[in-house]
Amino acid sequence: MTEVLIAGIDFSGAKTVPNDTWIAAGTLGNLGLEVLDIRKVGSHKVAGEFCKPDFPYTAVGIDVPFSLPAEFLAFMAEKAGKPEFQSWQEVAEQLVFMSFDQFMELATEFKKEPKRVCDKAISKAAQSPLHRGNPSMVQMTFQGIRMLATLDPKLCAVLPFQDRVKNGTAVLEVYPRQTLTALGLPDTGYKSKDKKDKDAAHAVRRTIVENLVQIRERKGISHKDCPRLSVGPAARSAAMDSDHALDALVACYTIAMWHTAKHLFQEPLSLDQVEVLTEGWIYSPKVLN
Repeated sequence: MTEVLIAGIDFSGAKTVPNDTWIAAGTLGNLGLEVLDIRKVGSHKVAGEFCKPDFPYTAVGIDVPFSLPAEFLAFMAEKAGKPEFQSWQEVAEQLVFMSFDQFMELATEFKKEPKRVCDKAISKAAQSPLHRGNPSMVQMTFQGIRMLATLDPKLCAVLPFQDRVKNGTAVLEVYPRQTLTALGLPDTGYKSKDKKDKDAAHAVRRTIVENLVQIRERKGISHKDCPRLSVGPAARSAAMDSDHALDALVACYTIAMWHTAKHLFQEPLSLDQVEVLTEGWIYSPKVLN
């Protein structure tokens, strides 16, 4: 295998600058995935981190909804006095010319929080992109789609909506918690909600990282197609200290799996679900026994 650059991103829609958007970057080759860099970049800079013509990533996985439920898209088009959206590009353009307050008004008026086909398809059912509880998904979804809309289509292809670009970057929606579930690793308890559970959450993150780098040895034949993983000392420390950094690492590993073992992933366009064309897809591996 020719060595390639890949990355995983844990995206935040928070207003603070920089917010808790983290990137984990590494090289993937015959010996597996080597991650040396995990850092906080903020959502305001993240697109510039991976969409560089002189330093192209082959693929990037981002933990953020890439689109919205078909039912809400129909409602949004109706409110705008337009025919129903026929492509994701039309959806993204609509949000680019809309303020967050306007989007929030629509979501509030809509009231419901339906899930996309892909949100319901995975074993750890994801939250609706319109979820307004804790944690709220609305602002993150809005900011994420607007960020994707800024990507140069000559350099990046947002899957499954756009065709791959020769020598360009494939950009995929991923869900780190589902990847952990698929690999048989702890998928809860690693996020610190307050100081009292800080030490316990750190211990869970340590367990996840230690098992992830030994995944083939510890899990055996069922995980034989998983790429080997090595994580540099600084990157390992970051992943143990921050749940956002860990999610970025798992997002990066998900992309390594997708690049090397596509048979472990459902091909969304092979499904008899037309909603996928505007709702998008979460690229997550099947559960390994």
